[in-house]
Amino acid sequence: MRPFKRYITIALLVLMTALVACKQVSHHDEARALYYKGVELRETKQNEDAAKAFSDALVTINFCDSEDYDVKALKAETEDRLGEIYWLQGLFEEALDLHLDASALFRELNDSPALMKSLRNAGRAEASLNNLEEAEVYYKESLKIAKSLDDKEFTNDLLLDLARDIYMETDDYDNVILTVNQALQSGAEPYQCHLLLGLAYYYLENDDEAIKHLNEAAKSDKAGMKMSAYQTLYFIYQIRGDYAKALEYHELYNENMIAADNQHRSDEMQRIKSANDLKMQENALKAKQRTRTIYLGGVLGVLGIALIITIILLRQRTLRSQLDAEKNKNQFELALKKNKVYVTALALSEQITKSRLDFVLDDDSWDDFMNLINLIYNDFNKKLIEKYPTLTKEDLHICSLTRLGFSNQVIAILLNQQTNSYARRKSRIKQEKMNGSEDTRSFEEIIENI
Repeated sequence: MRPFKRYITIALLVLMTALVACKQVSHHDEARALYYKGVELRETKQNEDAAKAFSDALVTINFCDSEDYDVKALKAETEDRLGEIYWLQGLFEEALDLHLDASALFRELNDSPALMKSLRNAGRAEASLNNLEEAEVYYKESLKIAKSLDDKEFTNDLLLDLARDIYMETDDYDNVILTVNQALQSGAEPYQCHLLLGLAYYYLENDDEAIKHLNEAAKSDKAGMKMSAYQTLYFIYQIRGDYAKALEYHELYNENMIAADNQHRSDEMQRIKSANDLKMQENALKAKQRTRTIYLGGVLGVLGIALIITIILLRQRTLRSQLDAEKNKNQFELALKKNKVYVTALALSEQITKSRLDFVLDDDSWDDFMNLINLIYNDFNKKLIEKYPTLTKEDLHICSLTRLGFSNQVIAILLNQQTNSYARRKSRIKQEKMNGSEDTRSFEEIIENI
């Protein structure tokens, strides 16, 4: 009898092991299906839905065998894809964590092509967090792998990343020129190369070389790239005093701004169409479950009445808050009129001479000024930093003075700069730190809409 019981026990253990194995396979298949769903949604630019699919895939992967090769590979791919979406949404720290975890897994799996891509993504996230030294390390390790794999296209992309994200940000324009020329000679996309070279020469004040490369960049079919080239050419000729030429490039800039807007609308319509197609499929599957219409109608009616009452109460509270806010704003504006930075700027606006006014603005005056700007304009500088995290303290001074409507000449004097140097500085802030190649608005329009 005992041998029989032993056989029963063994059979049960085998059965339980088989069931666990089947469950593991089931979870892996489910996670893989979610991953491919996310990839498909990402291709149609439905980033939020794609992020949800990737997140669900990672949750499901946690139920799989963490030591299995295929599970590790799927987890790494999913994390890297999700990190890319987080980066697009401005969640740079979250993106970095995902890319670093993916890189560790790819390194363990000895998957060089995937490791190369994840390291580049990690570098991009570090650059967005303004951790430029760390970003350069990741970019260069990725570049080393790309060269060992003889992946020329990826090598060229990384050279441009280094030039744009590292050397341009650290004002190392000689290295920008050297690196971009390497990419250009290796067959990289020429228009982007010429745009970076044009900007580098512009900041080096070698306007003849800048004009040559910017005109090459303007031959691109991409309206956004043309706009960046035309805008910089406009600044060059404006500084030179050739206003006729400057006006010509300004008009070309406006023409391409319209083209870029139309292209954006076309892309948006395509994205909406893809989203609607997916929604229609989902609605068709859920059509049989709609059986509570009358009940929901009653509930919605009650909620509607409650909503109306809530709106009335909120409106009364809002009116009171607006009155209090207006009273506070008047007090803050009175305080601003006594601030040394504001008083000095106002005096310069009324009396600009070659000798300038004799003034010294200490840190306390600037701090007081920035605090008052935040109070009057609802955390103006905090919103700027959230939207454009690479702005420096002096950049914020420029933005705040621009928000108050002071002229370029006044701001240049306050910052102890020549007007021409200040114009280049302001151009650089928009181009490099405010998505100048994509945002079609002027620097002043961007500031006005914060």
